[in-house]
Amino acid sequence: MTDYYSSIRVLIDPEQSDPLPDGGRRQDVSVILTDASRGDRALRPAAVALLVCQARALAFELLEVAEHADRMRTPR
Repeated sequence: MTDYYSSIRVLIDPEQSDPLPDGGRRQDVSVILTDASRGDRALRPAAVALLVCQARALAFELLEVAEHADRMRTPR
């Protein structure tokens, strides 16, 4: 059985970064899934820190899937 979360947040957490030799920072993008819709039976939050290139790839895939889902809608 698949568990579904009710909300998703994306943020840049300064604590999820690493110093670079040139003085800059390598900043990860945090993706957090939560489930507040079930009260006491809510799923535990799940999170992942993505590299910038991974966040871009995920964003592109989400856009592709959303556009495909949009095309599947039946006209009213």
